[in-house]
Amino acid sequence: TGRKIIFRESAWMKERMRQVGLTVYLSEANYLFFYGPEDLFERCVAKGILIRDCSNYEGLTEGHYRIAIRSEEENERLITWLEKL
Repeated sequence: TGRKIIFRESAWMKERMRQVGLTVYLSEANYLFFYGPEDLFERCVAKGILIRDCSNYEGLTEGHYRIAIRSEEENERLITWLEKL
């Protein structure tokens, strides 16, 4: 089912993002909230990758982001790009 796919992809994404040095916070939703380089949003946009800059959320700072869990192929593309940073 869709929920199982999201759960599986979310667990895989959390692990891989941590392996590339990002701080990933616990989440039960279909997105991941994480902390990374302050210029990550701009670098992603330049590559056509959309992430949500969360620095305007109350209590958060530059470097806080959110991404949606997508298809296995899209998630793999994002991780491959993040590994090159």
